[in-house]
Amino acid sequence: MAKQKIQFRLGSVPIVEKIFFVQNLALMIRTGFSIGDALAVLQKQTKNKMFQKIIEEIHNDVVEGKNFATALQKHPHVFDELFVSMVNVGEASGNLEGSLQQIVVQTKKSYALKKKIKNAMMYPVLIFFLMIIMGVAIFLFVMPKLLDLYSGGGFDLPLPTKIIVIASTFVRENVLVMSIVLTSITTVIGLIWRTGPGKYTFHKMYLKTPVLGSVIKKINIARMTRVLHSLITTDIPIVHSFQIISRTVGNHVYRKHLMESSEALTKGDSIYSTIAARPDLFEPVIAQMMKVGEDTGTIEEITSEIATFYEEEVDSTMSNLTVIIEPLMMLAMGLGVGFLAVAVIMPIYGLVNEI
Repeated sequence: MAKQKIQFRLGSVPIVEKIFFVQNLALMIRTGFSIGDALAVLQKQTKNKMFQKIIEEIHNDVVEGKNFATALQKHPHVFDELFVSMVNVGEASGNLEGSLQQIVVQTKKSYALKKKIKNAMMYPVLIFFLMIIMGVAIFLFVMPKLLDLYSGGGFDLPLPTKIIVIASTFVRENVLVMSIVLTSITTVIGLIWRTGPGKYTFHKMYLKTPVLGSVIKKINIARMTRVLHSLITTDIPIVHSFQIISRTVGNHVYRKHLMESSEALTKGDSIYSTIAARPDLFEPVIAQMMKVGEDTGTIEEITSEIATFYEEEVDSTMSNLTVIIEPLMMLAMGLGVGFLAVAVIMPIYGLVNEI
């Protein structure tokens, strides 16, 4: 077990590898392969050494007579609860191929959503860190040399230049203290983040943040309804489905409510009532659509439509995010550069006037 944990720290199985694995496994089962034979073939085809070892262990367990889902359950870092539950239902119902195909659809949708979010955030984050690095470099190395020219001039420096001199001097003289303070703050925040209450508090704050809060809500609703659709399609009971979903959505405020919803559903409450109870997390139209789905027995189709709608909303928002943020960043950079230029040039004009 210790060896396996070390392996997981050294690397992970790319999601694309898992998609190909499930796709090929479903195809081979449809064409008449037994699970054991299919796993033996897929083990040889897999290029990822870590994943190859995992498939070998799963194959050995299956050959020894264990259920496929039970064998998968031994590798939670690769096959999560959602994956195992859908396989388990597929085995029990005799429709493993259908469950695997649904897993492929679910995994692809989840992967596409994460990739869109990652790609959209990469550019703003990169620019932000470059701005910080450039600002620190200017204050530590560039500005001191320029401002030393004015220090012995014997005339009063303009206000912008004084501000730069004070700021630059403070950064140079307290760089070690500032580094310690920033490291301490980051460490404390990291420790708080690792606790359940800490994550819940931060995630609650995120939801109340302008613009960002709306995006987070759309992402979590898209994730929740897509997973719910997949679980309903594979005939997993609705209470168990909500328990699984509560452990797959990213935001801990949604997680807590979905777990409470699973308990309410156990007592006989409807999906509509659990969704309508939190209008701050779910728009009223979602609750109404869930009610229609429950009343007409079309909850599977309704969840698919909601998921598709919010996935498209997230896609549109992420596509426009760079367009919105880029001008703001350019404006911030322009103001910063302009202020520095004024602080450097104004003393020169003052010196010329003195002469």
